[in-house]
Amino acid sequence: MKILASILFIATFTADPAPSDSVGLQYCYDSVSETYPVAKKIDLQRKITALNKKIINTGYYPQLNIGAKASYQSEVTEFGIPGMATAPSVSKDQYEAKVNVTQNIFNGGAVGIQKELEHAKGMQDIHEIEVEMHQVRSQINQVYFGILLSKQQQEVNGLLIDNLKEQLASVKAKVQNGVLLRSQQNILEAELIKAQQDSATIQSTIRASYKVLSEIINDDISPSTPLTLPKVNVSYRSLQPKRAEYDLFDATQKLMEQRKELVETKKLPKVSAFGSAVYGRPGYNFLNDDFHEYYMVGIQLQWSLFNYLNSDRELQALNIEQKKIEQNRKAFNRQLNSQLERIGERLTVIRENIKGDKQIIKLRKQVVKESASKLKNGSITATEYVTELNQANKAKLSLFINQVKLSEAQIEYATVLGVPLK
Repeated sequence: MKILASILFIATFTADPAPSDSVGLQYCYDSVSETYPVAKKIDLQRKITALNKKIINTGYYPQLNIGAKASYQSEVTEFGIPGMATAPSVSKDQYEAKVNVTQNIFNGGAVGIQKELEHAKGMQDIHEIEVEMHQVRSQINQVYFGILLSKQQQEVNGLLIDNLKEQLASVKAKVQNGVLLRSQQNILEAELIKAQQDSATIQSTIRASYKVLSEIINDDISPSTPLTLPKVNVSYRSLQPKRAEYDLFDATQKLMEQRKELVETKKLPKVSAFGSAVYGRPGYNFLNDDFHEYYMVGIQLQWSLFNYLNSDRELQALNIEQKKIEQNRKAFNRQLNSQLERIGERLTVIRENIKGDKQIIKLRKQVVKESASKLKNGSITATEYVTELNQANKAKLSLFINQVKLSEAQIEYATVLGVPLK
């Protein structure tokens, strides 16, 4: 399939040993694969498939049935033979204990095909579970990078609070000495309260996000535990997708092929041997009214005209199902290409934004430095200083956020392709 172009940006991940008190993205993936309820369904499905194959395998063995019956009928056949005082008669009460044995001799290989069919069903179910797990991986990415972004906001907001406190202390001294008006102090105090409110809101968001992440990976992670930003080495090379959906498409096609083979067996006659061992009365010789053993053995052939005629229709239906699967594959390819193209464009924009952020920070830093000096000299108001300070902090926050977004986009690219981090 065509994935964007022959050469595209993709992230090749290197996992540095993370500190013991930190959590990495790969750790979250590994925890989910071990503890998430959906992941456990894979082992359960394998056990179900193994048991069903053992059940199907009994089709090779003789089929044994045991039965018994007792009956009473209101009338029986009576014989009137001239010259005989007592004619033989059949009892109205009849009894039978029977053992039937049937052994397939030829059934077109249906048992073997059914085993392969059950295996194909099991693989289809497993790949469906893997598709579900891929969606969980996307959820982890969203929560994980959401926490990283919030922590960056908290860090920048903390710098803002420290800066405001520093300037507020200086302004208070000047207000007390009568150099500046009280209103200048009030402006800084109001901005400090606003920044502290923002800090509380961000912290609440971080705590809630940690709870969500802990629930997904089934591990209690404290909000004080740092999350490591995945390190990315840029590599310009094309990679083939490894999405579970492709395995699911292949498994479903395999399932259709096995079903077609099973349908083909309906066209063939079935040959089997059978035998019955009975104890009761009357037997096959109904004139013998004593309890005794009797038996029957034989061979039989079965062939159904309607099965033969309907098998072609079933094959046509299965061929249509296979065409539908291929259409689903093509639709998925198109959707995947579209996602990769959007992420590729976003990566280009983020890189350009990071370059711009660095230039803006350098310029804003100089402006804030000059504004702080002017505020101390009383040549500008606190409002003007706060405006410049906010602009500088917005530039820092923009850089931090774009750096996290760059890593997030690269991880998303790998996730869309289904490429593991390690």
